[in-house]
Amino acid sequence: MPTKTYIQKISTQTDSICVSDPIALQQTLSPFPKHNYQDTMKKYILAAAVAASSFAAFAQDFDVDPTLKISNNENKVNFTVGARFMADAAVFDTEATPLNSGASIADARIRTSMKYGENWYFYADFGFGAGKFSQKNIFLEYSKRDATQASHAVKVGYYGDPAGSMSRQTSLGGCHFISRPGSAETLGLGRELGVSYKYSASNVFLYQGVFTENQYNKIDADYNGLSASGRWIYRHIDKSGGGHVGASARYAHLGGGEEYASGNSTYTKKHLILSQALETYVDDNKAFVNCNLPWAHSVIDFGGEALWFGGNYFVRGEYRHKIVTKKRDSQKVYDAAREKGEDTWGSYDAWLAANPLRTNHFNGAYLETGYKIFGGDYKYDMHDAVLGGMKDKSLEVVGRVSYTNLNDIASGEHYSAESGKYFPDGYDESKPYESASVGGGRIISATLGVNYAFNKYAQVMLHYTYSNLDKDALPGDSNFHQVQARVQFTF
Repeated sequence: MPTKTYIQKISTQTDSICVSDPIALQQTLSPFPKHNYQDTMKKYILAAAVAASSFAAFAQDFDVDPTLKISNNENKVNFTVGARFMADAAVFDTEATPLNSGASIADARIRTSMKYGENWYFYADFGFGAGKFSQKNIFLEYSKRDATQASHAVKVGYYGDPAGSMSRQTSLGGCHFISRPGSAETLGLGRELGVSYKYSASNVFLYQGVFTENQYNKIDADYNGLSASGRWIYRHIDKSGGGHVGASARYAHLGGGEEYASGNSTYTKKHLILSQALETYVDDNKAFVNCNLPWAHSVIDFGGEALWFGGNYFVRGEYRHKIVTKKRDSQKVYDAAREKGEDTWGSYDAWLAANPLRTNHFNGAYLETGYKIFGGDYKYDMHDAVLGGMKDKSLEVVGRVSYTNLNDIASGEHYSAESGKYFPDGYDESKPYESASVGGGRIISATLGVNYAFNKYAQVMLHYTYSNLDKDALPGDSNFHQVQARVQFTF
């Protein structure tokens, strides 16, 4: 039977994947011969030191702004071209399933912007990381200040969803960490096509919009999907620092799906995939934390955030919760199974009992902190309500704890390693049963790092991350150690 397939992807920083048979994956890769990680790490640290010293000499040459700027004062047009480049190296120590130590270009892009008059602003940037071209942000914004100096802005195009978390609203070049926290990558939201309104005053920030999930409408079935989202903040900022507290929420009716036809029965089956890598871009293996949610119908996201900073320190954190509802035309699906000769349940009621639908709940959180040993004060971006990056010669130490939970096990069900599925207690595993339990993995990661900026354009980073995984399908994988380094130019 021919099918047309479309899978909705939540993670937009990198492509989401789902491993359909993690047991087979683990059996294929394990037992894996252990490397001498001390020797490997020494080699990478030596190489990183040589690269860093060469990079330092090169970075010192940026004593003027390298950004290309073209102005037409008569027509009030200012055009700017910039770039960003990030190269990472990492060494991993795992237990059963290996990760590939090495180096990669984490991000490379060209950025363009045009400002017309005092109110119109156009921005577009295009990525070349991972050896392929990709569209990033592209939008047009009209903004105007009122008599109180509050800003009103209308934005149209392809850009980050307002409810995508504080971390996802912050440019990767200004995050103070080599990667965003896993919870933000898994449960946060990426770029979408839509229109939004932003109100930014001294103490209030209100940002909301309407979006569609596929910017090119390239779907095989159903429609494009629609969502409404927002991020709302109360803040107090002055010259010495300050902070904010806020909340975000989103409702999405998912589009797309797999279109099935069998005899007189036709139906659409939608999927939602959630996944994350282990807070690295060198090996973005998503087999450890991932889940595929069939019959996904709508998604509700909500969360809270807080930020506090002074001249030489910051503390920020978020909590996120995702609710995925399911929907199907059970009678059509049952009839199609009977027409294909797959009815081994005996009756429609028995089939329903063996194919339950259940709303899933997932959550995650992170807490980050940083302290500047020397350098300029931390700055707050009033227009986007985020903390800025390192803007001058400075040295900082940072720390983070992040948590992601994609485990949602139905009461009374247990995992069968032999079949790779969940079953109710006392159920005969020889009978067909499709569990509504989700064992996507629960992971806690802790990171310590040091960042040095030569100036506002060039920076190096060195971080260590420990992760602990709880996943029924991968009992041999619990502890992960990784040391990462990054060099980056942003202008």
